[in-house]
Amino acid sequence: MNDSSAKRLVSSLSRPVNRAHGTRSSVWRSSVWRKVALAASLTAGLAASLASPVALAAEAPLATGERHALAANDCLPVPSGPVVLTVEGAVSCGNAGSPQAPRARFDLAMLEAMPSRVVATHTPWTQGRVSFSGPLLRELVARVSDDARGLKVRALNDFVAEIPLSDIEDFDVLLATRRDGERMPVRDLGPLFVLYPFDAHPELLNEQVRFRSVWQVTGLTLE
Repeated sequence: MNDSSAKRLVSSLSRPVNRAHGTRSSVWRSSVWRKVALAASLTAGLAASLASPVALAAEAPLATGERHALAANDCLPVPSGPVVLTVEGAVSCGNAGSPQAPRARFDLAMLEAMPSRVVATHTPWTQGRVSFSGPLLRELVARVSDDARGLKVRALNDFVAEIPLSDIEDFDVLLATRRDGERMPVRDLGPLFVLYPFDAHPELLNEQVRFRSVWQVTGLTLE
C-alpha cells in the first residue's frame, strides 16, 4: 500500500454517517478510526521494509531451492524457531549478517536435521552411562565454512574455549542437543553441549579436553 492508497482509504472511511443509524454512529466512528490506524500502520511498515532490503533479505523465509542473498552457496534457510546457535567469523554460507560479514544462525530443528550421531558414554559431569545425540561438530563446521582453520566455542556465561580442528576430525565430537532422547534445559548442560566420546577413547579423559567440553553453548567463532 502506497501513500496515495492510504489517503484514499482514509477519505472513503471518513465520509459522514447516515443519521438514520441513530445510536450506532459512535460505534461506526470507532470502527472507522481503527481501520484508519491499521492502514497507516501497514503503510509505515511497508516503507520501513523497503528502506532496509538487506534486513528484509536476512529475515524473510526462503522457498525450497532459493538462494539466500547472504549465502555463498545454497545451504541455510532462515530459522523458524528460537535461535540457539550463532556461527560467525570465517563463514562462507550464512543466513544473517551482511555480505561482508555473514553469520549462520540455527534453531534446534535445523541442528537436528543435520547428520547426527548417538554417543553413549560416561562423562565427568553426569552419573552413569548417558546417551547424547546431535550433529557432529565437523559436519556443522563444513556446512557453513569452506576454509575454517580454527574453532572457538562460546557459552551462555561468555566462557570461551578453543578446540583444535584436529579434535573434530579425529573424533566424533558432538554438539549434543539431546540427553537420553530429551532436549536439555539450560540448568542441565543445555541447550547445546560439546561432547567428546570419552568411553570410546579413554585418552580423552584429561584436563585439556574437559576444558574444551563446553556446555550451555550459544555460539561458535571460526577462524
